[in-house]
Amino acid sequence: MSAGGPLPSVKEPHLAGRWYPAEPEVLARAVREFLAAGGPPRAGVLAVVVPHAAYQYSGATAGRGLAAAGGDFRRIVVIGPSHFARFRGAAVLPMHGYRTPLGVMAIDGEALAALSSSPLVRANPAVFMREHALEIELPLLQVLAPAASLVPLLVGTLEADDAATLAATLRPLLEPGTLLVASSDLTHYGRRFDFLPFPAADATGVAAALRDLDDAALAHIVACDADGFRHHVDRTGATICGRDPIEIVLRALPAGARGERIAYATSLDVTGEYDHVVTYAAVAFSAAA
Repeated sequence: MSAGGPLPSVKEPHLAGRWYPAEPEVLARAVREFLAAGGPPRAGVLAVVVPHAAYQYSGATAGRGLAAAGGDFRRIVVIGPSHFARFRGAAVLPMHGYRTPLGVMAIDGEALAALSSSPLVRANPAVFMREHALEIELPLLQVLAPAASLVPLLVGTLEADDAATLAATLRPLLEPGTLLVASSDLTHYGRRFDFLPFPAADATGVAAALRDLDDAALAHIVACDADGFRHHVDRTGATICGRDPIEIVLRALPAGARGERIAYATSLDVTGEYDHVVTYAAVAFSAAA
């Protein structure tokens, strides 16, 4: 596509064959296994927090979290952090669909227009080109809810009260049939991530210390305590890449919503490497009974 030319109507995948299988049959089988391991869905799930690493690391955790939501959705809003592009506020993808090896997931243009009414949200396709936080969730969503449309939202740098403003912008979309997904890994530990709150002495010690750190963050998330979660991250410096998407979701939830911790895992479980570790969790939020 030449510079200045029209935008393509569909975002092509860039993680297939690297972060998840490129062969449709292999990918569909893996996703079905992830979702099946999650068991039956919970009642009244409005939102989830799920991780976004390569499937070998966090696919099972994400699958369990999404299985808790079930597949009775016509629209799924996925909010992820921007890992590569710097911008204020949030961005939407002004295209008609996002392709994976399982086909094209349609993008909800009306929802994008509603979100773009906020001065903090603008259409910006460039910031989606290298981003993994959204695409990695899509095959799971395509199998979970095949008829659902997608609302992709990337979050950049937020200033004071921006999370609350974005939550208020999202809240009208939280009607029956819509699932809100915060795409976030948890702690990124080690020199590689410039986060060493405790020494990398041995695998057992690192795993225990990381669980303690994550348990404190998850306690605020499960309690739907946006202020407490924000203060915890600020106080500890916890390297939670999707801290802003999580906070936005917590602030968008209706009064009385309750969270449930569904799954927890670490890259250490897969690699055995304890000098650099990423942790993952899944949390589901349901409406008040």
